[in-house]
Amino acid sequence: MSAVARLRILFLLLALLGLPAGPILVAPVLVAPVLVTPVLVTVAFAANARAADAGQLDEIARGLVSHRALYSLSVAKLDARNYRNGIAGGLSLEFVNACDGYVLNQRFLIETSTEDGTLLNNMVLNSWESLDGQRFRFQMKDEVNGDLDQELAGEGMLKGRGESGLVRFTQPEDTELALPAGTAFPTEHTMRLISLARTGGNWLHAAVYDGASAEGYSEVGGFIGGELPVEKGDTPLLAPLKGQRSWRVRLAYFTSDKSQDTPDYEIAYRLFENGVADDIVFDYGDYAIRASLRLLEIKPRDPC
Repeated sequence: MSAVARLRILFLLLALLGLPAGPILVAPVLVAPVLVTPVLVTVAFAANARAADAGQLDEIARGLVSHRALYSLSVAKLDARNYRNGIAGGLSLEFVNACDGYVLNQRFLIETSTEDGTLLNNMVLNSWESLDGQRFRFQMKDEVNGDLDQELAGEGMLKGRGESGLVRFTQPEDTELALPAGTAFPTEHTMRLISLARTGGNWLHAAVYDGASAEGYSEVGGFIGGELPVEKGDTPLLAPLKGQRSWRVRLAYFTSDKSQDTPDYEIAYRLFENGVADDIVFDYGDYAIRASLRLLEIKPRDPC
């Protein structure tokens, strides 16, 4: 891929974020598009996870900061079996801790070059989740080379926190997806993961639905490592995170048909107590890519 092509992708991404074009943040990588949660995590509701009561979750919820983040991509691992020649692109994320729920806007802009040609993916996922974690509205749109490849929209509802539920889609029409007991939506995952990490828990399992598919949810197994040193905030980028606790997390994603022995992919990252993520690695087996935090804007929460 030419430098001109990489710059074109970068400038478009910056325009989408409303940022001025500056130093190049995006390096050629080998990657497939992956949708992420506000902190790119899921959380266990299984019996082996320590349950967090409503009071603990409410406390954690108040600490989740509204923020906008831009991540750059670089190669973390490449196996000779991989067919990709290169990628340019980036990821933008906006999370809002609002009075009536949690808003998450995500956008991927990824150009993949192979021996058969070049593909430009422009993927957007917007969602809203209720404060009690029982309702989830979403809209996802994925374009490939300017043509619509997939579009999803709908609402998920659980019978109660951590209970079974149902997703009803408006796009595609007349489509439903049953969710098993223990299902959680993205921000509820984040809060339960933080609660578990704070108490020294380390093993997680959950059924997760994030609005990225009409065909199923994900079974996610994960491990929380030991707590890292408190962030010093001695660089301009990390200054807003000064004093924050954080942990290393690794999650394995399986399809919901329960017939797999190996995960579709794994994600490892550093999770801060306020919901920000950094140093993310997406591992697909024969290749892996790193997403590094390059821009972070903490936004004040509106009074309720």
